[in-house]
Amino acid sequence: MEDFQRDLNHDREELRKIRWKQHRLQVTQLFEAVLSKKPMVKKVAIIGAGNCDDLDLEYLAARCQSIHLFDIDQESMEKGIKGLPELARKKIQLVKINVTGLDTIGFDGDLSLMLDRGEKAGVVIQYVKDTENRLSQLSEQLFAEYSFEFDIVATSAIYTQLFYNWAMDLLAEHGDNYPENDVERIKDAFLDLRDEIVRTLSHSLSKCIKKNGFYLTWTDILKMKPEYSDAINEGINAVFTLAANVGYGASLIGLKAFMEEVDKRELTLRYWSWDFNVDKRYLTIGAIGRICESEKN
Repeated sequence: MEDFQRDLNHDREELRKIRWKQHRLQVTQLFEAVLSKKPMVKKVAIIGAGNCDDLDLEYLAARCQSIHLFDIDQESMEKGIKGLPELARKKIQLVKINVTGLDTIGFDGDLSLMLDRGEKAGVVIQYVKDTENRLSQLSEQLFAEYSFEFDIVATSAIYTQLFYNWAMDLLAEHGDNYPENDVERIKDAFLDLRDEIVRTLSHSLSKCIKKNGFYLTWTDILKMKPEYSDAINEGINAVFTLAANVGYGASLIGLKAFMEEVDKRELTLRYWSWDFNVDKRYLTIGAIGRICESEKN
């Protein structure tokens, strides 16, 4: 899974930093909205930092004492902060982590071996379901050292990057070992595991936020097409309706899980177009929330 994500991070346009300027500005405005209420913070965590192309780290470093960047790909994070001023770099800590927790039980290798040797579909599905039942425990152990640690926790377009694409790529390599109906059953098990990973991660990250702290997220929710323009222009409710029909399931689940962790009275939602590359534009939703007091009691 780590190699898969690293390949995605390294497969990038040379001018992506420039192309993402407006997207990065939108992300910065999410932080600005929080910092207008909490002008100086001690610790910020950003989950799924990757190449850091969507982050104005110099801006953030000027307004907080430390920034923890979390990602499975250490090399991309190192490259992402390389050009920053020394003062900003000194405030940044890189944390290499697979936020799913699956690596702690050797899931990648076990599943790869099972599919490679053509293990019966029922056995594969049961293994995936058993793993799903362990997620809460795995996640709790993974983030235990960060309990109530951060003033702000943000997730960077992570929901669509968790597990599923890697698993589907792996299944495609070994699909000839299974009849079509078994492939579909395994896919369904993968989807269930993906959904639970997203929900579990959101809950675990909320536990890393201090009392009265803030939770931020931004996520690509659908690939833009001309025929979606009218619905998008109608506002956030129409956007969610559209996304429910043609959007990314992982993002919708992630946003729903996010909203369950924050105080609805202080929830802010925004959306914008993200020019990802020359061929792709994504509709992106950003959300800001303060952690529910009940979560801290």
